[in-house]
Amino acid sequence: MTSPPSIDSVMHETRALVRELGLEHVEPVVIADRSNLVLHLAPHPLVARVAMATSMVRVGMQWLRREVELSRFLDARGASVTRPSTTIDAGPFERAGLVISVWDLETITANAIDPQRAGARLAEAHRLLAAHDAPALPEWGGWDEARAVLERARESGAWSASEAHRVASAWERAERIVESARARTASFQPVHGDAHLGNVLATSRGPVWTDWEDAFVGPIEWDLACLRSKAELFGEERETIDAITAAYDGPYDPELARELGLVRNLQVIPWLAVFAERDPSLLPRMRARIAKL
Repeated sequence: MTSPPSIDSVMHETRALVRELGLEHVEPVVIADRSNLVLHLAPHPLVARVAMATSMVRVGMQWLRREVELSRFLDARGASVTRPSTTIDAGPFERAGLVISVWDLETITANAIDPQRAGARLAEAHRLLAAHDAPALPEWGGWDEARAVLERARESGAWSASEAHRVASAWERAERIVESARARTASFQPVHGDAHLGNVLATSRGPVWTDWEDAFVGPIEWDLACLRSKAELFGEERETIDAITAAYDGPYDPELARELGLVRNLQVIPWLAVFAERDPSLLPRMRARIAKL
């Protein structure tokens, strides 16, 4: 497990990569800096996505490779997802320890997302994914990875002894829920894996679901649990989340989605501990989540 790369090194390597791909006079501009650094490759209608905090744990390109392939599959069938580059090779590419993919630039609007359309579009993506042959997607990949991240979080010193005990006790309950889920759902298939409000964009094309790198094979109820997490834990953005859930016009088990909320919370907690190594301002949010266990 490594330290996150500096933004200066990312800018340098991204410029060098896109020159090799045939783009000249590119000046990357930061659009978002979270677990991934998203760079507009100005003046071209393209963006580069570079693994940042996730690179401290994830090794290799398999996650971003799956994201490109799955997004291309969905886009070709009319789903409202961000599109891998249609003008140059989308990658992903590995350079100096960085993993970089290239995407078409979306036109972001000033309006809030339309929750009814966002919910319907998530359900449509699930219907399309049910027919996807996904041999490269891991079962419960996000949760399996969380087990590995848990070890780093324990070593980070971010948790008090009582917090560590609280996480360990809840983790046992979560494992039982995961083990039982397959027998309780009608839809064990490729899912988004991280379907929260931050991963649906308000664009000139309407709501667009983005950031499919966490996709894995699991119950569709997982995506509903991800979507509802902030509302259920903290009462945040409840009106929008309720509207998206109501507009989700596919079958799912609400009770399983509710129980998977615990699993989702536990998945996020160790990641926040790792991300806080780069951004300590995340620690209060991590502790608030632990308090909800």
